[in-house]
Amino acid sequence: MDRREFLQVTAAGGALILAGTGSRAEAAVAEGDLATLGAAQLAKRIRDRQVSIKELTQAYLDRIAKFDGRNGINAFITVDRERALKEAERLDGVLRQGRVLGPLHGIPIAFKDNLDTAGLRTTGGSKILEKWVPKEDAQVVWRLRQAGCVVLGKTNMHEFAFGITTNNPHYGPTRNPYDRTRIPGGSSGGSGAAVASGFCAAAVGTDTGGSVRIPAALCGAVGLKPTLGRVGRGGMMYLSTTRDVIGPIARTVEDAALLLRAMAGPDPRDMDAEAESAPNYTRGLARGLKGVRIGVPRKYFYEENHPDVQRLTEQALKEMQRLGATLVDVEMKNLDIALPTGFAIVLPEAIYAMEAYLKQMDPQATIDKYLPQFGPDVQGILGGQKGTEKAKPIPGYAYIEAMNANRPKIQAAFKEALAKVDALVTPTTPLPAAKIGEDAEVELLGKKVNTFFTFIKDCDPVSVAGYPALSVPAGWSGEGLPVGIQIVGRPWEEGRILRIGYAYEQATNWRKPPKL
Repeated sequence: MDRREFLQVTAAGGALILAGTGSRAEAAVAEGDLATLGAAQLAKRIRDRQVSIKELTQAYLDRIAKFDGRNGINAFITVDRERALKEAERLDGVLRQGRVLGPLHGIPIAFKDNLDTAGLRTTGGSKILEKWVPKEDAQVVWRLRQAGCVVLGKTNMHEFAFGITTNNPHYGPTRNPYDRTRIPGGSSGGSGAAVASGFCAAAVGTDTGGSVRIPAALCGAVGLKPTLGRVGRGGMMYLSTTRDVIGPIARTVEDAALLLRAMAGPDPRDMDAEAESAPNYTRGLARGLKGVRIGVPRKYFYEENHPDVQRLTEQALKEMQRLGATLVDVEMKNLDIALPTGFAIVLPEAIYAMEAYLKQMDPQATIDKYLPQFGPDVQGILGGQKGTEKAKPIPGYAYIEAMNANRPKIQAAFKEALAKVDALVTPTTPLPAAKIGEDAEVELLGKKVNTFFTFIKDCDPVSVAGYPALSVPAGWSGEGLPVGIQIVGRPWEEGRILRIGYAYEQATNWRKPPKL
């Protein structure tokens, strides 16, 4: 820790100590380092009685009131202010009794608005569900409540998770806290922006083809896509049962490890969920990189990247090598079919999943019935935009071919690439955050490219395979925008990629709060 970091943390700690005394404490916390301190640091201060849970919760709510909203960052769709403060009071009482519910006791967090919250509306970023209030928590929400977390509210997202910009036509665009003219990524853009902005200690998103990792990368945060089945998905608004996972977005790798441990476990509503509880991921974080073998798949992942992304990714590889890792060039086959395979899987499953969820609100719901109420981009995907012919559905044979032939080829490519290395390292996205409004095309290397397919290029193949991946900050572009690298591991080896990410993070400490 250098002198500047020491002074930052000391000042933040001092502000939180003042919070325990009342006076001007809440203002000190709200205006201080909420965007700097991680969940693990805050949890320790709560246990040490340096700050009460209610004061910390109030400080986050005050910061949301000051900097969020339709004219601000717009990270939240719904803020559950009264219930959050009431729960914070209850958890303070539990702590006074000498009980701690877990490492995250008292930590204020936010959930993407496609995860059910009992008694609190869950919109999926859609006008259709504007007034929908589930009766039961999603399994992951329940687990984190049981772990002692305080739910601040529900974050903005790309409508029905069908995109990567979070330029929501119904609730307004979420803005990147490092440049409000730019996207935060998506579809979990509100979760990424909320964490980066210091509106919560951590957040939960969902990832079908990069929707946790992309916002993490573009917002200078840490985002973890677990192995398919690691976190139960009961109560989630599915996009693809084959590919959807739920993952944390946090300020540090340690925080992501703590959240994953609390989130993971069996789920009676998800047949794909692992029956056993997850290990304690924090135990092996500090083991370092000596003896670790890093695979570098230069073909595909290191091609056609923005110069800043290419430069920072190469610097990250050199840093890992300096820390003791061995770099190994690996070749991956069949990645040219990854994107079409993924789309052939997602679209048929999404239509079925969306209708199934809407039927909870309206037993007669169909996509056709509600098509006019979707935003223009989702209408376009579903084939219902004005002036366009309704898109033909993915043929059954194409879905079967994708599932039974092409997906196994991509899984085999990752298995082979990871056979003699501990992890793969790639860019998370080929370029930094695009401008808001560049939903269709963005410029890369002097030419216009498809925004959606370009931003998911490096994340989507991992999702098709169902492997775990971690995005960690890797530096800043020439325009001051965050850039992330992606660390991909073998199934169920989240602990290994967290260890690699932690070692790199501790050596570089690229993360810095935005100036709101």
